[in-house]
Amino acid sequence: MFEALGGAVPLMRSHADKAFWNEAMTGLVALRETGTVGQIVDYLRAQRRPRLPEAIEKRERDLRTFDRTAGIEMPPALAELEKFREVPYVEVKALRSYLDGHSPFETKHGVKGAEFENVLVVIGRGWNQYNFGEMLELAGAQVVPAAKQAAFERNRNLFYVACSRPKRRLALLFTQQLSPMALRTLEHWFGADVIETLRL
Repeated sequence: MFEALGGAVPLMRSHADKAFWNEAMTGLVALRETGTVGQIVDYLRAQRRPRLPEAIEKRERDLRTFDRTAGIEMPPALAELEKFREVPYVEVKALRSYLDGHSPFETKHGVKGAEFENVLVVIGRGWNQYNFGEMLELAGAQVVPAAKQAAFERNRNLFYVACSRPKRRLALLFTQQLSPMALRTLEHWFGADVIETLRL
């Protein structure tokens, strides 16, 4: 913790020092479950156990002393800090847990070589580099046009990575409309009896 905050490990010279630290840490642990990022920072600033790095102290000071009545726009960095202070700290904990690999969900970047009992692949048009509907159409065609070859291979390779991760069950959920040709490719690969259309 002290290394992350950029400070030295404090010396405990007496039982009272230990009691102060214990009280400060107990309060901090409780506040992590119910407080916001701003409340955590304010608590650490007040307790001074552990001390905040000077860079954080400076940013907080800049935010506190910004004159909102001066008629000037708040600098973007301070506006972002102000919004970040409102975030519930449990969201920061959840993000840290996800980044450390403790999540039942993975993105395409995190699954190469991994295997899972059950896999749900959600496929849509949210990313311009990928168009799985078109890839399925081209996979059913006799020849892939040269101009679309690179995009086809990129889509096909990612589709393969996603579909080859489960040990037992695979579900593909397409959130985009698929053409009849794309559906025929899926029927050929997976069987027509396992494909369902959801009407929303």
